[in-house]
Amino acid sequence: MEPLQDGTLPRPQSAPLFCLAAAILSGVLMFACFAPVGWTPLVWVACTPLVLAAVSEPRLRRAYLWGALAGATFLAGSLYWFIYVMEVYGHLRLPIAVAVMILFLAVMSAFFGAFSAGTAWIARRSLRGALVFAAFFWVGLELLRTYFPFGGFPWNLLGYAVGPNGLRQLASFTGVYGLSFIAVASSALVAGLILWPNRPVAWALALAWSAVLAGANARLRPAPLPAGNEPVVLVQPNVPLDDAAVEAWAPWRDPQPLANLVSLSEAGAAEVASPDRNPWIIWAENPAPFYFFHGDQFAAAMRNLAQKARAYLLFNTNIFPGSAELQPTNSALLLDPGGEVVLRYDKIHLVPFGEYVPDWLPRWVGKITSQVGNYVPGKHLVTAQTPRGSVGVSICYEDTFPQLVRRLTPAGPGVLVNISDDAWYGNSAAALQHLQIAQLRAVENHRYLLRATNDGITALIDPYGRLINTLPRHRMMVLTGHFSFRADRTFYSAHGDVFAWTCVGIAALMAAVAVAGRRLPAVQGDTRGG
Repeated sequence: MEPLQDGTLPRPQSAPLFCLAAAILSGVLMFACFAPVGWTPLVWVACTPLVLAAVSEPRLRRAYLWGALAGATFLAGSLYWFIYVMEVYGHLRLPIAVAVMILFLAVMSAFFGAFSAGTAWIARRSLRGALVFAAFFWVGLELLRTYFPFGGFPWNLLGYAVGPNGLRQLASFTGVYGLSFIAVASSALVAGLILWPNRPVAWALALAWSAVLAGANARLRPAPLPAGNEPVVLVQPNVPLDDAAVEAWAPWRDPQPLANLVSLSEAGAAEVASPDRNPWIIWAENPAPFYFFHGDQFAAAMRNLAQKARAYLLFNTNIFPGSAELQPTNSALLLDPGGEVVLRYDKIHLVPFGEYVPDWLPRWVGKITSQVGNYVPGKHLVTAQTPRGSVGVSICYEDTFPQLVRRLTPAGPGVLVNISDDAWYGNSAAALQHLQIAQLRAVENHRYLLRATNDGITALIDPYGRLINTLPRHRMMVLTGHFSFRADRTFYSAHGDVFAWTCVGIAALMAAVAVAGRRLPAVQGDTRGG
């Protein structure tokens, strides 16, 4: 592509069929970056076809359509398990579940449509500027997706697919958004090579960028850690989710299932027993009716377990603030070795349409999982201090929110815990995707993360996001191991989403410059409106 007489570069224009194919290809590539495919190297080029479609599309409405199509393809592929959840646990007929999924895709794909339209709009003024703009704008939209709509849905942000462990450590500075940035920037550079294959400066930039990433990966690659010194037992109960099975776990109906979990926990604690360390026993979030403050059986069993094992015991329970018992909190309690409650954390970020329905929606709109209550959110970010260190707890879906987990990370020596119930997803790839998300929370805050789940994937994760050990799915068993309380203070822990907001500022500045340049003569190929 040769410069025009004024030195600017002409904007390429492609047929709609090319843009259509490019959009679908980008969606497929993004989907393939994540489980169940898991071809993470594709993340470096996944957005290239979409960027090419955007910068070569003169009509903004169509540019939006190409982005939305890419997003819908990506989300439909990676979140296919939504239909299973709605059909099996929401008791929706398949056609209705598919219709709800289509509506969800229409809403969430708007972020990808905005990315494509915004990039196309900048390309009207400067093709090179659009390629630079792309990564900053993408991060801004991912930040927006973390909070909107419905309280946010930051599942499978592109940065989670960045595979090299050295590069993943960038998240300790930038959060997951920095990984998304380098992935989209790489795609934009590849797009530049395709647009200008004969321009040495394009190849020089690509080579320099590759060298920077390779150097960062080598420089940041973490060394092996010494074994931790704090014993831990992660309990995976594998409680079935159907109504009859869940009811059978009620201690007042049959005490045996609870007794089995207690025995399993005691055996695990005995395995890692240490004369100078109290073990930690972590029970997963699960649907069994284990109510600590309602009835004596469960409370007595938990207190006895903590006292007998001389352990810190963390578990999930529902707490009913009022007398009506209609709006519980989804809570985690921590008992000390004496059996006393030292932490109560009420889940703050509830799952929309899973644990509650937004108030502003019509009454006929129901939850996709009919077996759980209409929960109310917690109001306080709390951690617990023990003689050797502090613990911050997130419950299930909360670990998808980087800023929330950051605020739950103890300032001094501490450890992160996530208790989750991924059984809702069946045998789908969602459990693997969720584990990948949790690993980044450990990296961002440089803490061990102890992850106990109902039916998998239960895991012990080190401060660099590496899996120390995991359990197989769909089995009642315990994972024993060791961790350490860490006092590291990463840039992300201290300052939060500075990088992401900087990207927002740069994208806004570039857009403002483009607006200010509206009266400049239009370049060839940029005259057709949207």
